Amino acid sequence: MRLYITGIAGLLGNNIVKRLVNRCEITGVDILDLDIPNITYEKFSLYEKERLRLHIAQVKPDAVIHTAAAVNVDECEENPQWAYKLNKETTGDIAEICNELGIKLVYISSDAVFDGESEELYQETDLVNPLNVYAKTKLDGERLVLNYSRNLVFRTNIYGQNIQNKKSFGEWILSSLEEGKVLNMFEDIDFSPILVSDLAEIIYKALEKDLCGLYHVCATGCITKYDFGIKLKELFELKTGNINRVQSEMMHFKAKRSKHMGMSNAKISRELEIKIRTPEESIREFRRLYDEF
Repeated sequence: MRLYITGIAGLLGNNIVKRLVNRCEITGVDILDLDIPNITYEKFSLYEKERLRLHIAQVKPDAVIHTAAAVNVDECEENPQWAYKLNKETTGDIAEICNELGIKLVYISSDAVFDGESEELYQETDLVNPLNVYAKTKLDGERLVLNYSRNLVFRTNIYGQNIQNKKSFGEWILSSLEEGKVLNMFEDIDFSPILVSDLAEIIYKALEKDLCGLYHVCATGCITKYDFGIKLKELFELKTGNINRVQSEMMHFKAKRSKHMGMSNAKISRELEIKIRTPEESIREFRRLYDEF
């Protein structure tokens, strides 16, 4: 299988490479540097539409995996033009290119498209109601991608090991506790975080089976951000640092956030006949991979 990844040096892009490099022929694009054996990629901006079109046409991939995005929620709120350009317009350009070339597009979306008013785990058929610019632009991207029937959209919330200087949510908790810091974590916000290496495997399986449409790809069940931090501290056996239980209202975010982002992975689990880890099982695997690294 030949894969083309946008944002190949990012958290998900890099983990797809590490996980699938021995099973797939992988290339892609990023504005950041990437140094991994057996991987070649081009360094340019996704805003260069014609250059992107030419590169994808030259590579002739079986699928394009679009991981590049504006993901900082407050930065998106402060600079909506940037968020709409990258998350909506550029996604639309890539969907158009892939359609013209007859290539499947896999788009990575977000659990943030829900407003959190439901008490159940969100399913793919539930109504969406994004509360901030980031969520609105990711939802706009979804709709542009799903205009073409062969494409695939995954709503998710990932963490794991990042090769760049910025840290994923799990890494931020881990490094902060190791440094002896005291963290304030929300007991009133829950989510269904999935380890990024597990998402990479599911993307591969979904492409093998040629799935199309919208899927929630997340942990089995949900967990509060406070409990996630406590469980990580426990399973990593950290004696330093501490975690305070707080309410999200104490933080003055620029962007409004959903308090309930827990999703159901029943559809993707059924389609691929797999069992996805619970949040606790996921943290245990994070610990195993961390020790290996």
